[in-house]
Amino acid sequence: MCKTLFPIAALLSATLCWAQPNRFVIDDDEYLDKITAASAKLLHHGKLESLDSLRNQVRTKGVSLKPAPVSREKLAPADLCDRLRESTLAVGSYYKCPDCGEWHFNSSAGFVVAEGGVICTCCHVVLVEDEGVKESYLVAADANGRVFPIKSVLAADTESDTCFLKVDAPALKPLPLRAGIRAGERVYCLSHPGGYHFMFTEGMVARVNLRRDDMLDEHGQTNGLLTRPLLFLNVTAEFAPGSSGAPIVDEAGNVVAQVSSIADAGEPDAGDENTLPSPSVPVRFCLAAEEILRLTDSRLEEKKLVSETKAKSKGAHQPGAKPPTSDHPPKNAQAN
Repeated sequence: MCKTLFPIAALLSATLCWAQPNRFVIDDDEYLDKITAASAKLLHHGKLESLDSLRNQVRTKGVSLKPAPVSREKLAPADLCDRLRESTLAVGSYYKCPDCGEWHFNSSAGFVVAEGGVICTCCHVVLVEDEGVKESYLVAADANGRVFPIKSVLAADTESDTCFLKVDAPALKPLPLRAGIRAGERVYCLSHPGGYHFMFTEGMVARVNLRRDDMLDEHGQTNGLLTRPLLFLNVTAEFAPGSSGAPIVDEAGNVVAQVSSIADAGEPDAGDENTLPSPSVPVRFCLAAEEILRLTDSRLEEKKLVSETKAKSKGAHQPGAKPPTSDHPPKNAQAN
């Protein structure tokens, strides 16, 4: 009897020791309920800024701030995921649904970029409007479901589609920005694809490239203009609509890029009753840290834009190629 119990006791003891580190478990429904309840309370107390007010602040401008120092210590993937979760937020609109009349939260992503409550996300997270929505507010939430009102737009670059927002949460821990990453380096992403919050993926930098992208107007729509050449990374770490603004980091937790958009490589054949459709390959574009760092220059201001005709004559798009589609999902994609 004792001989039988000893191995079992030893196994239980070993299992308990193995399970000691805290394991983060997300319940997406519960997480959204926390955010909507906290946002409702903030709105009741008049602490939320309307999205219309914040949209009016999105124009190219810089701000003087000091990013966190670059980290040199590589982390194991599980520890890196825990570290990213401290600084990655769900950033999105708390809005009144025109169909059901209820209030919902629709998340993209962002990350803390400097002390004092400064977060970084994509401009289109702020700018994109959805037909029928009359009342909406921008909020950010951490992994515990704590909601922070977004107070203002501190800096933005409408060409590269990135911005700094000020939140009422001075104790948030920033991630460093690192320039100069090369193709072949390992990278990781923590984001909220399709409303599946805090999804951690791994890959590598597949390519570093310059491209001219479609410009967005003040309503988040393309306006027939193309940007200056922007520095992007193509990565194999997976993300999907709902991940806009998320950090792409190296093994030490330095932000090397920000999730921007997704394109399909090639023109997939739709197929017919006799043939299967041809597969397409998603190409994931991430804005390089060099472009984000431009926002820390207080002298940054709007420049004269390049016309679409002029930009195309310089080879902005290859003949027959599909430009990247916006990674921002419809407003009600995660609301139901």
